[in-house]
Amino acid sequence: MQFRLKRVSMFLATLFTLAFLVSMASPQAALAVDKDGQQMVALVNANRSKAGLPALQYDSQLCAQAAQLLSAYQKTGQIPSTANLYQVAKNGGYKSLGQTVVRGSDVKAMVDKQLTCYGNSSVLNAKYDCVGVAMVNTTSGKLCVQLLATKGSSKPATPKPTPTPTPTPTPGDGEPNEGSGSSDASMNQLQQQVVDLVNAERAKQGLKPVVAKQDLTAVAQLKAQDMYNKKYFSHTSPTYGSPFDMMRQQGISYTAAGENIAMGQKTAQQVMTDWMNSSGHRANILNANYNEIGVGVYQSYNGYGYIWVQEFARR
Repeated sequence: MQFRLKRVSMFLATLFTLAFLVSMASPQAALAVDKDGQQMVALVNANRSKAGLPALQYDSQLCAQAAQLLSAYQKTGQIPSTANLYQVAKNGGYKSLGQTVVRGSDVKAMVDKQLTCYGNSSVLNAKYDCVGVAMVNTTSGKLCVQLLATKGSSKPATPKPTPTPTPTPTPGDGEPNEGSGSSDASMNQLQQQVVDLVNAERAKQGLKPVVAKQDLTAVAQLKAQDMYNKKYFSHTSPTYGSPFDMMRQQGISYTAAGENIAMGQKTAQQVMTDWMNSSGHRANILNANYNEIGVGVYQSYNGYGYIWVQEFARR
């Protein structure tokens, strides 16, 4: 299923729902890029290279939209319609958009099926320059929604972000820059409490603890302050792009990564309770692939509680 849009307005802010959690709001699935998604893009690009085509660029916005379409498909059994795709293209500023919905026993089998069933009309279509993938394990194998799009132009390079100071918590919540007992000694007490609570939950499931890293904490803190400064609540920063873009800008490479965000909670325990009560956020916290974490905490722009950010990675 594909179509072309001749004129599309650019709306790149928070026009579509990503993975986030606001206190007392309905939680959504948490944002992550996993090994299966990376493998699919790598295999697709290997086949494009053989065909003399440029590689598709991983697009975090398309990935988030694919996750929404996949969720709707699982609930209704209906393949996303042209109207759904038109709205995705309009919101994201894409010139053209196509999709594949495919099942398979493993990622390679799914890519082979795409090449056989769709071929030049999708993954080997020269007009596409970016891709988003959402995949889930089911009782009958893996199920994937893949979105392929033409962006037409790339964003200018974003300056490398500079780590920002941590906020001063309210009395009783801990003071900044106290010793944490973590490998990231720059954490304040609120941040360390989040790390400790994450590892307590992982221990309950027999999982290894995640280790706090200063560079991931710098990204998380920068994201929290950016949300405060620009007064937005989204995984995609108008300043720095996706959390994965931010990690790369800081020189962080990874084999798996994810982000949880929240706003309005006053304590580390409260935000962790909310995250653990949300399936998507809980999945990030209990993801056995992750072995590192960064935590950001900054005052909320609505005057209630804090903005909370967790960055997870495996390197």
